[in-house]
Amino acid sequence: MTKIYAHRALSFVLACCAILFSLTAGAQKYKSLSDTTKLNKEYGEISLDISKLNTRLIDEKNKTAELQQKTASTAGDAVTSGQNSKNQAAEATSGNTTDTKKAVRDAKRADRQANNAKDAAANEKKNSRRINDLTAKIEKKQKQLDKLDIQRAAIMAQLQSVGQAVTDSTSQK
Repeated sequence: MTKIYAHRALSFVLACCAILFSLTAGAQKYKSLSDTTKLNKEYGEISLDISKLNTRLIDEKNKTAELQQKTASTAGDAVTSGQNSKNQAAEATSGNTTDTKKAVRDAKRADRQANNAKDAAANEKKNSRRINDLTAKIEKKQKQLDKLDIQRAAIMAQLQSVGQAVTDSTSQK
């Protein structure tokens, strides 16, 4: 009984290895000299994508300082406005209607400024996420370029070996 399981396990492992090796051997998209135009076209497209992504990344990084400053200033404004509202509310307890109206107005202003501060913080987080996403996309595209470089090197090595074989065969005559 254990021989059957061992035989099945060994067969399974061998099948997996065969699949793995066939996938890695077939992974190279561009294999011959005739494929270099397609390779160069894809290489150019990916390089263009990387440059566009880098431009967007620089724009987002430039926004970061502005957003941080806005977040800090709106948070400070919200705090002072909230304190003013609290002080005005303390004065409004005397029963004077103008003080009450002023307290309500100050409270609304404090609420708006607190919402602005919350929005500024959210915008800063979105900016940070965009920067991380763009960086990840650039890294992915760079890996694609590296794979294309490897394929180009393999084609060039193949071309050189063919050229060497031709010179060797002509020199023997």
